[in-house]
Amino acid sequence: MNFTGEKCVCCGKVFEDGDDVVVCPECGSPHHRECYRKENRCANSAMHGTGEKWHKTVAEENKTEKKICPECGFPNNPSDFDNCVVCGADLDGKENIDSLTPEQEDINIRSNTGFNPDEDMGGATLKEVSMFVGTNTFYYIPIFKRMKDFGSKISFNFTCFLFPSFYFANRKMWFWAMISAIISVVFNLPLYVMAMAEQGIFTDGITSIIYENQYFIQELASICNWGSWLARVLMCIFANRIYFNFSMKKLRLIKKNTHGRVNPHMLVAFGGVKPMNIILITLITMSLSLLSMVGIIMLLNVMAVV
Repeated sequence: MNFTGEKCVCCGKVFEDGDDVVVCPECGSPHHRECYRKENRCANSAMHGTGEKWHKTVAEENKTEKKICPECGFPNNPSDFDNCVVCGADLDGKENIDSLTPEQEDINIRSNTGFNPDEDMGGATLKEVSMFVGTNTFYYIPIFKRMKDFGSKISFNFTCFLFPSFYFANRKMWFWAMISAIISVVFNLPLYVMAMAEQGIFTDGITSIIYENQYFIQELASICNWGSWLARVLMCIFANRIYFNFSMKKLRLIKKNTHGRVNPHMLVAFGGVKPMNIILITLITMSLSLLSMVGIIMLLNVMAVV
């Protein structure tokens, strides 16, 4: 407990920062250590046995009030930051900021993971990696640390298992977002063909070709279904490793282009998440599906003519 501003119950002098204070274990009364030694007893010994306790006398309004974080409940000193030093939430209840300041990130990493924020992760510090990741750092940082220390490649990312193209696009990994979108479209083509034939969308000639090869298409659809599940499992297992490699490559490039003078805002701009990309990859996937179907229709038309 901080007794600065309170009075010694023995000499009556106000405690200052750095004073050696002794607290009575019976009633909680604070003394200067020297005062306690001189008296060799608590100055409020009359309280002992009565159940009474010493209480602070300094007015609360003269104290520095803590601001309780609305997200995680951590008591923050409002004079230090406008956002929670633990989770980054706005202390006034506004929308969370995209990332913490470097000072907050130090506190965040040390207090919640126990890792050294200045540790080199392979061309960038752990703090820089954390600021680049932006969201869900408590999930990614221990995984990245394990990958860096032990070279492990396997972990589980269930978001990527369910929505691989959404995950990669949201994390700005467009190469892998496109790969997963193409895989999704290709593996679903046999199902699309059968569904369109059942809806009577094709001409009679094309529909006839499809039903003549119905068994083959159904077998192909089954194989593609297993292939789709296998692709999802592989992405689930290796997505975090892919993101770790992507993050480190981007960070090394940023540091190279800035000659080591990394701006936190630049880390936020190139890293983090961008939910708008989910809408964009959805539109791209739909366009790929449409183009694929047009290509199949053209191929089937040629087969019908022949």
